[in-house]
Amino acid sequence: MTTRAQELQAQLPQQALRADDSWWPKPAPNPFRHVVGARTLPPGEWLRPRPHDAPLIAWRQALLDEQGPAAFAALPGTEPAGQVLLDLLGAQTVTGRHPLDTAGRLVAEDLCLVDISDGEPRLVGASLAMPNRWLLADKLGQPMTGIHVPVPGYAEQLSAAVDKFLTSLREHRIMTRANWAITDDARLFQPAADSRARRPGTVTTADEAADRLYVRVEYQTLRLLSGCGTVLFTIRTAHEPLRALADRPRIAADLASTIEVMPPADLDYKGVLPYRDAVLELLRRFRDE
Repeated sequence: MTTRAQELQAQLPQQALRADDSWWPKPAPNPFRHVVGARTLPPGEWLRPRPHDAPLIAWRQALLDEQGPAAFAALPGTEPAGQVLLDLLGAQTVTGRHPLDTAGRLVAEDLCLVDISDGEPRLVGASLAMPNRWLLADKLGQPMTGIHVPVPGYAEQLSAAVDKFLTSLREHRIMTRANWAITDDARLFQPAADSRARRPGTVTTADEAADRLYVRVEYQTLRLLSGCGTVLFTIRTAHEPLRALADRPRIAADLASTIEVMPPADLDYKGVLPYRDAVLELLRRFRDE
């Protein structure tokens, strides 16, 4: 039986799930290494509405209703931070609903609360309609090292830098960064690692990659909420068929150059490894056309 959220996803206009060119991360360095890759975001660009947000927000509301604690959870004591967020959005509290839950039904972004009050950032709440292969129940209450266990090299190369970055944030200085992955799953709500592209043999040519694979791009922002020792981490997710990059040769070229230098463990984490050759052939075709 088709759910309301599935019906609304099927009706979403393509533009609602298309990444702005500015969302894409820069090419990875060669030799490859992990970088935080954050930059300052002008306040006027934070949670800036886009055309076609309304149907995406309607889908989010239906998804949050259907998935319950799989899509929203918050630890006790997070209500003040949620209220600060609602105030930033200019929205009113809904009686009986956590303010973070209310906020998550008003915007197109996923919203995560990260407590930094004791110097060890940890996830304490999330409104999560488009997780990229992670379970909220597994991550809630965890420090950044626990959350990022599946990320190759995170503990050795990024853990200290990410914790310092989060605990050094100051009010009114908003930061942004980006992330990406490949999947063979058309669903927007992908809460488990089994949705990662892991089916070698199903895509062996560039044309098959164009038709069967999707690229997910996360446009992320981070800002310190006033007076509560909590960072708000927002994630705006684009989800497009790989063929949608045909009209963006620069982005195709940048993504190809990153894949070319990535080690196998990182390619596996990104969902590329089973399809690397086919994906590269397609991206190079788009680059050169």
